Amino acid sequence: MVRMKTAGELQHIAVRIIEACGAPPAEAAMVAHELVETNLLGLDSHGIVRIPQYVNEVLIGKIKPGAPVTLVKETTNTAVVDCGFNFGAVSAGRMVDIALDKARDHQIVCITSKRSRHIGRLGAYVQKIAEHGMIALGFANGYKRGHSVAPWGGREGRLATNPLAYAVPTSSDPVVFDMSTSMIAEGRLRILKNRGEPIPPGRVLDASGNPTTDPDAFYGPPMGTILPFGSELGYKGFGLGLLVEILGSTLVGEEVSDNSEYTNGLCLIVINPESFSGTARFTGLMDQLSDYMGSCPPAPGHDGVKMPGQLDFAMKRQRLVEGIPIEEETWALVVQAAAKVDCDI
Repeated sequence: MVRMKTAGELQHIAVRIIEACGAPPAEAAMVAHELVETNLLGLDSHGIVRIPQYVNEVLIGKIKPGAPVTLVKETTNTAVVDCGFNFGAVSAGRMVDIALDKARDHQIVCITSKRSRHIGRLGAYVQKIAEHGMIALGFANGYKRGHSVAPWGGREGRLATNPLAYAVPTSSDPVVFDMSTSMIAEGRLRILKNRGEPIPPGRVLDASGNPTTDPDAFYGPPMGTILPFGSELGYKGFGLGLLVEILGSTLVGEEVSDNSEYTNGLCLIVINPESFSGTARFTGLMDQLSDYMGSCPPAPGHDGVKMPGQLDFAMKRQRLVEGIPIEEETWALVVQAAAKVDCDI
């Protein structure tokens, strides 16, 4: 069973809940926007299903609504940002602003974070940069207690799902690629659990290291593990996940520790094409490249080549008209979360 909600309805509800957590109105609107935008794109694992998680983290003091987001170290084209344990969407949005300001003047920049909470959809932040005419690479690792992904050849978690993303401007929708370096994102497992649906084969092991398609066997207790991306070539996914770990935390000086208090370590790398081919020339060539890829004859069983992000933007246009489907279990958890902060929705 699902219920349909408009984007406006969900935005209003999410803002009220986040404000009830103690967030300033402008910051509550930022968090709500990222959650609802993610649902619009069809990426429901990082949409309002995350509200119960955020409310619980506020109540136990892990998220600190309204906390300042500050620069603790910078050069002309680098910065380390102390996120202050504010909502991840707030601090990541601030990092985007810093990256854009520096890239306009200094062409290639790298921004990293400390003390960040869950940032949500990584692709959101590289997309924002691409919408300003620049190329962006994003990497987000997770702290030790979130290590649910086994390294190649192992059966205990040593990495988080560690997504990487990039976005590139075109004359219309940007190209946006956003992938977990594991076989499935943990948030996707939440959605399958809430829907009562099985996990596709080859994604997850139970706590004993045996393959499973049961979400409950993953969540336990004891918890199982997610496999690195690549199936029998999973060493490739492990290598990519390790790169995300290095850029997300090792680069900024965070060690692998049970005492780590951050949730996501975010690294953004931005390239200003004006210093290379020039922005206009680059954008025109990206349009040509997209057309060239789209001109490829479809393989059997496919309806043609789609550029990264193309299906997501099509889903957004559809859901803006038809509404956003929310599973009853997800909705019940959102209502319960709202009640915990005395917010009647």
